[in-house]
Amino acid sequence: MMIWQGPHGLLAAAQSSRAAVWRSAWRYGSILVARWWVAILLVFIASTVTAASPDSITVETRREGDAVIVEARALINAELEIAWDVLTDYDRYAEFIPDLKSSRVVARSGGNVIVEQKGQVWVFLFSFPMEVTLSVTEEPRRGITSRAIAGTFREMTGSYTLMRVGDELRLTYSGRMVPDFLLPPLIGTAAVRAAVKKQFGALVKQMQARGAVPAKLPAQ
Repeated sequence: MMIWQGPHGLLAAAQSSRAAVWRSAWRYGSILVARWWVAILLVFIASTVTAASPDSITVETRREGDAVIVEARALINAELEIAWDVLTDYDRYAEFIPDLKSSRVVARSGGNVIVEQKGQVWVFLFSFPMEVTLSVTEEPRRGITSRAIAGTFREMTGSYTLMRVGDELRLTYSGRMVPDFLLPPLIGTAAVRAAVKKQFGALVKQMQARGAVPAKLPAQ
């Protein structure tokens, strides 16, 4: 049974109804805007991944719980010795690897090396820190394996391998990382893929660039 509240009561009810409609529309609009921005970010990240390096480079990432698994491959026109020299030139990594501010060897014993690296990786508006100390084991002219012993990763392992395939050289990378910072499930994985492809592509580019430089003749 409705109780007549007079014209003022009807006006108040109408205003309350309009306010509820506006609040609902605002919430719905906010959700649409948020989804729109996420879609734009994903499209931008995808385009960044595509443009980051040559078609001969492929990078795949996936989540396994808190871990991000990375697989990268490339075919390179470079001599094995040159590719190996670039791969193990840790002190110069910051000169040609994007987003890496410093990289230095802090200890070496034969084929066992301790490397300290620092940087800030950016992909559009998303960034994550990178500060890691790696224990690296070298297998001359075949590959290296590494694991984080300190830094912003709870777990970080990786391996590079070099293999001759006909007239070209195949470089592969396999890695597993568990960051010690927030990494959003969807955008975060795409950002890691874009960052890895950018850095992996820079490594490949450096190997090919050094291979293209003619050797200097000894002084007469």
